[in-house]
Amino acid sequence: MMRQIVTNKTRNQELADIFHQMAGCYRYLGPEQRFRSTAYENASGTIQSLKNDISIYAANAKSLNRLNNIGSSIAEKIIEYLGTGKIAAFERLKREVPKGLLELMNISSFGPATVKLLHENFDISNKEDLILAIESGKLKDAKGLGEKKLENLMRGLKLYKTGQERVPLSTGLKAGTKLLETIQKINGIVKADLAGSLRRGKKTIGDIDMVICAQKQDWKRITNRIKEIGQIERILVSGDTKVSFLLKQNHIQVDIRLVQVDEYGAALLYFTGSKEHTLKLRLLAKEKGWKLNEYGLFDVKTGEKLAGKTEQGIYERFGMKYIPPELREGRDEIELANEHKLPDLVKSAL
Repeated sequence: MMRQIVTNKTRNQELADIFHQMAGCYRYLGPEQRFRSTAYENASGTIQSLKNDISIYAANAKSLNRLNNIGSSIAEKIIEYLGTGKIAAFERLKREVPKGLLELMNISSFGPATVKLLHENFDISNKEDLILAIESGKLKDAKGLGEKKLENLMRGLKLYKTGQERVPLSTGLKAGTKLLETIQKINGIVKADLAGSLRRGKKTIGDIDMVICAQKQDWKRITNRIKEIGQIERILVSGDTKVSFLLKQNHIQVDIRLVQVDEYGAALLYFTGSKEHTLKLRLLAKEKGWKLNEYGLFDVKTGEKLAGKTEQGIYERFGMKYIPPELREGRDEIELANEHKLPDLVKSAL
């Protein structure tokens, strides 16, 4: 008789989670396990989408085989789980791959190769280990982890907000505005603006993004001055083009990018988002034979820079009206701006 398992999660969700973790373990163990990883990830998705409890389908392995992505081997493990509450193969995998590494692989930018490098070369087994390694400078100049790679990991991880909830827009705006006013007083800064979800006016924000425009020769002095600001609890990352830190108040993470004058509009557009909006613009640029990134809008064939100093200049080059940050959600704002119907969209958003 199958044992009844009572938990806060549904049995389907528990089993789907186990198979998802098994898929992660096999991904970590190497490309030769790719087939198994894919099989368990697909099985996880199938079980999670079931409307009825998995036990209804589990009279025997053959009945489970009728479900999509459930082969005989996985069917046997489902029956094992329903009978014992455990899967022996998963217990073995957990001894090979620490749980913390699986959590890292679930985060954007953390593939199995990167996680394996962190674990084997730097003895990093979880997010907490990674925080300490970054803050201590242990990963600086590490082979296989250049500045750009480390920045991507930082952005995907958002490790500094572990356990924190997003804060209301009003809280983020108050903290961000106060910080911006302080930073704008630093000599050498041409201009600076808030970016990200804060600039788009989202109801809640996860962090504060800021873009600073200054001459390249002033960047190091400016970053050093920023690090001396009294509002900072601790510095997280300090590189040639980026400073990240936690604020004392609310422990909000701040990401600041430094760019050159002719890049400012492109950088502000890129770091304001949303991702969906900027992706649509990049695809539109590609159709025209152009390339759009955080440095500007370029003609692919000639390499000529077409725009980038201001956001308005980029939208104008596309032949469309300027789209306010609050409307950049990747819906139909680009199509309407292209058709010069943006005022209708603005009216509907009020």
